[in-house]
This record gives sequence, C-alpha cells and structure tokens, in this order.
Amino acid sequence: MTSKERIYTVLRGGIPDRVPVSLYKINPFENNSFWAKHKSFEKLLLKAKELQDTFHLYRPQTGFFFSAPGSIDLKVEEQHDTTISKIIKLTVETNYGPLTRTARTTDMSAHQWVQKPWIEREKDIHKFLSLPYIPYQPDLSDFYSIQKELGDKGVIVICLPNPLGVAGFLFAPGDFSKFALENPKLIMQLLEKIYERLCDLYKFIAFSVSNTIIRIRGAEYATPPNLPIEYFHDIKKTFSEFVLRFDKPLIEILKRGNFNYICYHWHDGIDELIPLVLKMDINILEPICNSFDLPNRILKVRKFVGDSITIMGGILAEEIQFRSREEIRNMVKECIIQGARRGRFILIPSDIPESAPISYEEEQNYIEFLQSGVEFGKYPIR
Repeated sequence: MTSKERIYTVLRGGIPDRVPVSLYKINPFENNSFWAKHKSFEKLLLKAKELQDTFHLYRPQTGFFFSAPGSIDLKVEEQHDTTISKIIKLTVETNYGPLTRTARTTDMSAHQWVQKPWIEREKDIHKFLSLPYIPYQPDLSDFYSIQKELGDKGVIVICLPNPLGVAGFLFAPGDFSKFALENPKLIMQLLEKIYERLCDLYKFIAFSVSNTIIRIRGAEYATPPNLPIEYFHDIKKTFSEFVLRFDKPLIEILKRGNFNYICYHWHDGIDELIPLVLKMDINILEPICNSFDLPNRILKVRKFVGDSITIMGGILAEEIQFRSREEIRNMVKECIIQGARRGRFILIPSDIPESAPISYEEEQNYIEFLQSGVEFGKYPIR
C-alpha cells in the first residue's frame, strides 16, 4: 500500500497492511520547513521520508481576525535584536484606539515568544469587538498544489481553530482564565463574535474540499491548567459553555458540506469530558498518548470511543526526549496492541521537537519510534 492508501483505509474502517506511523507535524518532503533548514534534523528527515506516512498540516490564510484583506489595516514592524532573532510588532487601529502585539522570533526555533499580547485589559476586548468584518473566502490554490506534490506519499490536513482557540491566543498565559472569572459576559461576547466569523470560514471550507481531514483545535483552553480547577470546579459545565456550545454547530456546518473527516485535537486526558467530545460527531481524536505514568491511556480511550472513531496517538513527547531506545521500542509495541488490533489507529507522538539543534539521543529515539511503528504495526497485530 502507498501511504495515502494506508491512511484512508484506516479512516474508512478497513485493515491496512500495517498501522500508519508518522511524526505528524513534520512533512519531510517540504524544503522550506523549519526542520529542513537545520542540519541536525537531516537524519531524522531522511528516515521519515523512508518510513513515515506523511501528513501535511495546512493553515488557510484567512485575513486578520477572519476579515477580508484590506478591511483591517495591519501594520508590521520588524527589528533584529540579534543576528538570529528579531522583534515583530503588529498594530491595528480600531474605533477605540490601537491594538498591538509584540513577539520575538529566532531562527533556532519554530516558536514565537510573546512579549506583549493583543489583550491585556478589558478595553482591549472592546477594541477587538469593534473591528470591522467583511466575509472572506481564502485562496486555496496552494492547498491543491501541496496536495498534488505530496501525491501518494501522504495526505494533507486543513487546520482550523475553534472560537476558544482564537480567543486563548489573544491573551498572555493565564490571563484568559482571569478575564473569564472577572468578566464572563464580555468573554462570551468575544467568543460569540469569533464564532460568527468562523461560521463563514467553515461553510466555505466545507464545500471547497472533499475527502480531506479537517483538524479543529482550541479545546485545551477550557481545561486545567488553562482554566484552573480551583476556580472552575464544574469542568463539564465549563467545557459545555466554552467549547461544546460553539464546536458542535461548527462541526455540523462541516458535515453539511462535502464528505470530509473531522479530526478533533484534544489531549487533556479527562475521562468525564470524553462523552461531551463524542457528542460532536467526530471521526478522529488526537493525540491520545501513553506515558510511564499513564501506560494504558490509549486502551482506556479506545474502550470509551469504541471502534467507529480513529485514534491518532502513541507516546508523549517528553518520554521520547528522555527515555532509552529500548524503552521507546517497548512503549510503541504496547501502544499498537492497545489501539490498533481492529484498525482505526494511526501512530503519532504527542508532539515533535521545534528547537534546533536536536540532540543525538532525541533524534535516535524519534527514529526508533518510526522503525518500531513499522515493525510492530504489521497486521495481524500480535
């Protein structure tokens, strides 16, 4: 089987020749990725080209706050603070004054370090609420180009945020929960405004692609530690208000369009929330991962969701970073036994390294992850 055939066989409920195995967020055939620019990832990328079933995570260019380009004037200022890093300041003008965000980037990491978030005070939320909106249909020509270039080597995944995923990104770490406690009505207004704009985007995507994985993220902002259990005691109620209320109708929009696979990014491991997640009629749940502390997480979630939902998961990235190759090998085997006996399982880590250089030990562990997945993932699973 080709990688593309293998992945779609799993998504359709069939039994492939082996379990698909992937680093998930790394497309080793992409020449301009962060990983391709750093020599320390060279061996890992070569091994990924050889062994993995590739997913290319694609994010549509949606315009600032999902409004058509030109409707909101975004000013970008860049200043190098070192030879390998720079400060990027973004500014938009609103009816209530300017909004700004400042972040630092470096060539040695795929991350940005936010120095000043968009929202620091209550009046900043009002500024966001005042931003104009002109519905916009993003150009997907690059989506089709990537899909064609990838060919049989894998599949492309469209990544979309939910309202909470957008809102959580606007605040400094920990601040969203503070605002949600002190001014819940205003936070709900912000989420509703984002939801209205996302509805148009979701409708466009729903009818623009078919037979494609659409990945939705953002639910993690409604669970501990982002919303501390000390203050948000009823996690079911909190999840329903901040996530289910918006995500269920957004997924229904996608379901009314062409046939696509709905992938839900959810890695909080809270058992009592799984029934709420399943209410949203998803096709894929990821990343569900085992660790030394929770060695049967995949098995437990498999019993919850049954055999009709595809689980994407494997090992926590922290374990891959620090365990021995033999431990990684044994954990991979156990993950596959727990999740893949009847199909509907794709082996991925919880995350991938996003800073350079990668250590030799971590590189070898990720290679072991891929090799063991291929070796132990052959059907029938033993």
